[in-house]
Amino acid sequence: MASAATTAREARGAETRRRIVEAAWHVIAERGLAGLTTRLVAARAGISHGMCHYHFQTKDDLVVAVVDHARRYWIEPMEAFLDGPGSAAERLDAVVVWMAEPATREVMRVHLQLMAQAEWSDGLRERMAGEYRRWQDAYVRLFEELRAEGALGDGVDAASVGVAFATLADGLVDQRSLRQDFDSAAIMRAFLLPVLRR
Repeated sequence: MASAATTAREARGAETRRRIVEAAWHVIAERGLAGLTTRLVAARAGISHGMCHYHFQTKDDLVVAVVDHARRYWIEPMEAFLDGPGSAAERLDAVVVWMAEPATREVMRVHLQLMAQAEWSDGLRERMAGEYRRWQDAYVRLFEELRAEGALGDGVDAASVGVAFATLADGLVDQRSLRQDFDSAAIMRAFLLPVLRR
C-alpha cells in the first residue's frame, strides 16, 4: 500500500509532466518544432530546465508526449460522437458538421509539425501511426454501425469506406485551415451520396 507521501509525490509529478507537455504544445504552436527547446518549455511551464529533463530524458520523448496530449483535440471528440446518442446516421451527420468547423491555428500548427517531423523520427512516426489507426478505427466502427442499421448501400465495404472517409475528413481539415471559405462539409456529403442508402 502506497503511503500518503508517495501518493502526493506521484500526483505532483503527474501535474508537472502535464504542465511540461502543455508548455511544449504552446511552444510548438508558436515557434514550430525547430524552435522547441527544453529551456523554453521549462520557462513556460514555470519549472527549472533540469526538471524538464527529469520528466523527459530527450526532446523526442517530450514530442511523443505532445502527440498523446493532442488526442483531446481530434480522437477523443470523435470517439465521444461514436458513444453519443442517436442513430449511426445522426452521429455521422454530427461528425460531418464537427469536422467542417475550422480548427484553431494552434491545433493545425502543432498537428502539421508533428506529421512533418514523423518522417525523421521512428518513435514519433510509430506513435502518430497508432493515433491515426485509432482515428480510422473510430470511423470504421461508425460505418459498421451504419451497415448494421441498413444505411450503407449494397456492396459497400464498411472498413474500406471508414478508412477512406477518415482520411478524406483529415485532409479536408488541412484545406479548411488554409481557406476559411472552403466548404468541407459539402465535399464530405458528396463523398457519402453514393455510399449511403437514400
